[in-house]
Amino acid sequence: AKARLSLPNDADQITITPEDGRLLQILIRLGGIGKIIELGTLGGYSSLWMAAALPADGKIITIEKDAARFALAQQNLAHDPRITVIQGDAMAVLPTLSASAPFDMIFIDADKLRYVDYLDWAERHIRKDGLIVADNTLLFGAAFDDAPHPRVRDTARQSIRAFNTRLADPARYTGILLPTAEGLSIAQKLF
Repeated sequence: AKARLSLPNDADQITITPEDGRLLQILIRLGGIGKIIELGTLGGYSSLWMAAALPADGKIITIEKDAARFALAQQNLAHDPRITVIQGDAMAVLPTLSASAPFDMIFIDADKLRYVDYLDWAERHIRKDGLIVADNTLLFGAAFDDAPHPRVRDTARQSIRAFNTRLADPARYTGILLPTAEGLSIAQKLF
């Protein structure tokens, strides 16, 4: 999939790995996922991985704030009518999508400071037994480290910790934080 699209120069540091892409595909197929919200499109690499596992009538709505990355994603994803790319701040765009709920899955790979806000929205708009999947939830190891990390602001660390804590609630989720390259949280919503 990576050879089929253009990626920004910093993509090796900010795209999902092929292993993460394959895991997303397995989750989509096993979970009967048809409607996905993605927060943080970048060049569209994760969107392509997920779209490859969708049924023919499946749909991904992916939101990218950065104008250059949005343009790149539009170029890379134009061939797949199941993928809609929207430019804007996720917290401004998500309320406009509420009427289309419930969704089957949300994939969060955007502003780390807003992960808890994204989870608030997902709790109201992802169906019962749907999936909440988030990348970078180990945050370069800073999520569980009390010492400052040179690449991570303390506010981001606190946000990711709060997000991880909420997903660890067994009354609300069946979940796991996988120790992938940057940490991948997967939770099935139980309510």
